[in-house]
Amino acid sequence: MRNRTKIIAAGAAVTAALAAGGGAALASAPAARPGGAARTTSATAKPGGPKSAGSGAASQRQGHAAITASVARTLHLSTARVGAALAPLFAAGQADTSSPAFAAAARSLGVSTGQLAAALVHAKLSVAGATSYRQSHGGAKAAAAKAAGATSASATAAANRRAHDEMTAAVAAALHLGTARVSAALAPIFAAGQAGPSSPAFAAAARSLGVSTGQLAAALAHAKQSVAAGG
Repeated sequence: MRNRTKIIAAGAAVTAALAAGGGAALASAPAARPGGAARTTSATAKPGGPKSAGSGAASQRQGHAAITASVARTLHLSTARVGAALAPLFAAGQADTSSPAFAAAARSLGVSTGQLAAALVHAKLSVAGATSYRQSHGGAKAAAAKAAGATSASATAAANRRAHDEMTAAVAAALHLGTARVSAALAPIFAAGQAGPSSPAFAAAARSLGVSTGQLAAALAHAKQSVAAGG
């Protein structure tokens, strides 16, 4: 009884390994019919039309290729030979380790069914681990890129604030006014990003400082030159 349980468990593990190549969420069946192939449960396909089907097929091919390469490495055989031997098993999507198809695959590779079963289970674990790493690594890279973007934006904002402070100080010095008063007057202009001497915002800033638009324009031009020279 114990040996039979081991055989059933091995069959389920091998079936999961063969089906795992498709990339779908799979679960090894806890129970299998005596003498029959272990069953697998796959995620229900969502309607997505030809594009979805094509993507699934490509993912399945990649999974099969990864399983094949892993089995080839484990058994020290060529991937071409292993690929040809496993093709019928991949096509079936499942295989009982005591089935004729599985035995034929093992014979064509010159190994026992036990060795092939062990290699397939190892391949399943290897591919699953690699997939998990790629997903977590990809998420880490995305997070790092996002953080870098946020850092860059923060640095730009800080540089703008410094430039505004320096210009405010230069205008205040040129007009002999307090920096707080000049800062309040120039805030709308800085917020707009630009404002010509003939604009209402510029005229309002000049009025609030008690100077003409020409005087404010000259002071701002001098401030820009001073900041540029200082940078």
